[in-house]
Amino acid sequence: MSLDDTPEPGGTPAENAAAGQRTQRMYEQIVVGLTEHRIAPGTRLREERLAALFDVSRTQVRKVLQRLEHEGLVEHSPRRGVTVVAPDRQETREIFEARRLLEPWVVARLCEHCGKKSALGLRRLVRNEGKALMEGDRRTAVRLSGEFHRALALAAGNRTIARSMDELTLRTCLSILAHQAPTASSCLTADHAAILEAVERGDARGATRLMLAHLESIEASLDAPDAQEEVDELDALVRQLGTRPARKKRAPGTS
Repeated sequence: MSLDDTPEPGGTPAENAAAGQRTQRMYEQIVVGLTEHRIAPGTRLREERLAALFDVSRTQVRKVLQRLEHEGLVEHSPRRGVTVVAPDRQETREIFEARRLLEPWVVARLCEHCGKKSALGLRRLVRNEGKALMEGDRRTAVRLSGEFHRALALAAGNRTIARSMDELTLRTCLSILAHQAPTASSCLTADHAAILEAVERGDARGATRLMLAHLESIEASLDAPDAQEEVDELDALVRQLGTRPARKKRAPGTS
């Protein structure tokens, strides 16, 4: 059962559908908060607070938290409840080892067949990422950086690897924050542009070399400090994203 079709006890079909949409929005906003470095590792995700913020039941909140836990993004402990995971050094090494195995294959595969539509979408991501950096919007740039890597995997045509990259890019975001890497240098737009150019030339060896160097650069940045303060308050996150809908009033005579 997906997040947007879990029925609320006693609700009408229309109310259940609206609650399901709010629940899906809650999941998406938390993921965006992670990808944009707005929610830091160790942040507690309290059921009652999330239910109030997103106007859903605690049952719906638990569905979202279970999905996030299944994806390795949060963990549950008896004393602290549900918190955003903070990958340690060993787990971080494993994340990058997995990426070094998968992503060179992805770009080499794309060198064999990268459709025009996929290439246009990838170029658009690189262009928008560069624009965000030029405008000083580092959080959007960070999110688009992750989207670029996920889009590469999706364009390669292997759904299993694409799903793995979804998880790995999110866990990489948590590793970057957990080890205080500089947000601005964690993933360089120039690297993305160079990788894409090699793919479009069909240069599998060059694209593979560039991808490996790119991943090594990201991992190396994890040793550097970052003095920037991150926003951990979930209500502040919701206000900044500006996507929480107003609760509709029931019409007279409805239940």
